[in-house]
Amino acid sequence: MLFNSLHFLLFFPVFCFLYLRVPKQHQWKILVAGGYYFYGNFSPFFAIILFVITCNDFLAGKMMDKESLQQHKKKWLLLSMAGNLGILFTFKYLDFVDNNIRELLSVFHIGWFVPEPLFNNWIVPVGVSFLTFQSLSYTIDVYKGVTKAEQHFGYFASFTAFWPVMVNGPIERAKNLLPQIKEEHRFDYDRIRNGLFRIAWGFFKKAVIADRLAFYVDDMYLHYNEISGWTTLIGGLFFFIQVYCDFSGYSDIAIGAAKIIGIDVMENFKRPFFAKNLADFWTRWHISLSTWLTDYVFFYLGAYKASSQKVIFNLIFVLAICGLWHGANWPMVLSFTMVGIFMAIRYWWQSKVVRIIKPSNSYRFFDRYFPNWIHSIITILLFVFCFLLFRVHTAQIAINHLHPLEPVEWASIAKTLYANLFKLNTAGYFHEWILNKGGIQFGVLLFFIFILFLTEAFIGDAKIENIVLAKNKAMRWTIYSLLLLSIVWFGIFNNTSFVYFQY
Repeated sequence: MLFNSLHFLLFFPVFCFLYLRVPKQHQWKILVAGGYYFYGNFSPFFAIILFVITCNDFLAGKMMDKESLQQHKKKWLLLSMAGNLGILFTFKYLDFVDNNIRELLSVFHIGWFVPEPLFNNWIVPVGVSFLTFQSLSYTIDVYKGVTKAEQHFGYFASFTAFWPVMVNGPIERAKNLLPQIKEEHRFDYDRIRNGLFRIAWGFFKKAVIADRLAFYVDDMYLHYNEISGWTTLIGGLFFFIQVYCDFSGYSDIAIGAAKIIGIDVMENFKRPFFAKNLADFWTRWHISLSTWLTDYVFFYLGAYKASSQKVIFNLIFVLAICGLWHGANWPMVLSFTMVGIFMAIRYWWQSKVVRIIKPSNSYRFFDRYFPNWIHSIITILLFVFCFLLFRVHTAQIAINHLHPLEPVEWASIAKTLYANLFKLNTAGYFHEWILNKGGIQFGVLLFFIFILFLTEAFIGDAKIENIVLAKNKAMRWTIYSLLLLSIVWFGIFNNTSFVYFQY
């Protein structure tokens, strides 16, 4: 079920009414029923997978709680990891591994004993990466003693089936979500008002900005061999903004929906366009995933306490894992690996070179000579450079679908895009780009992007709904009216999926 669908528009008020009206002891049942209906709406098979994950991790948590020795607990942790990662690998990566083995063996003219259609066209459960990582964090935390094992199956099922975050995040932790699920929730005017505004803000990002930017981004990738350097640069920046508005818009809707029913979930974005460097960027972008990888992978590898060589390896390795989590294709892995390489270069520079030049003030070397906005521009350009690969794989599929007689490899698209990027001429496709898509529409789009940046610069790290709530009544209703008019008048509502649904 998509947030931007009529089905959700009918489902959400009915769910809220039932959940907030039933007695406290039955509210978890509404959560579970709503979660399975929401997820099963994509496919009944997905609901079965959700149930398997729930049973596996509930059992592992209970058994770990009964064990006193850490080595005995480890066996149940491994069971949980095998279940979650096994499901993730089977449905998301098995076809990828199968295809790569076939290509590798073909180089040596060796046949592959597995029939070719066996793993092709597998139905990948929506948001399976989010589901498995959220549930896996619970068993890891139980193993570490960070949280107690949940003894009530219904409450735990509510945690795994918490529908606002289950298919697109944020990746919540049991220690935050489970205690709130057990509380009684009733109608609260302020929470409902703030939640509805947060939902509207999410729809503004998605329908007004992201889905309009998609026209230009799709056009750039489909005509990758015709565009100029400036078109590539602007198109890459547009894609960056599109992904941000699409994904953060979903997070805003999820946070707002949860807020209405009385539950606070973690923020997933914190003004990433104002990041000073790539390390700072990852503390602001997809925060639930970056903190997950930091807590359960990076710290396990030694974090920054290891040797410089090991830290550099850890940074690149974790970002490569992040890329693999995003998609079972090489462009995605390479995209995030490049980000890891840039982060490793900065770490090496700060830990080795700058310490020698300015040992007493090593980490403020560049801050003394460059203002913050220059740091932010450099960070954005570096990320755009790496992000060009982010959707090359899907672009290849689209191009080959449109031109099946002239198949294109993803490497060819990537090579052309990066070659164009360093040819910053104005000739080619750029002057037609705006005209073909409508000059007025392009201007309106730029205006809304400006409003977005201006708003984020103004609110800082505060929550936008709290800022609006602090205004007087006239100002609040002016903001409400302008936001709704923008969505209704300029929004695109054609059941377009969210970008991160494929992960």
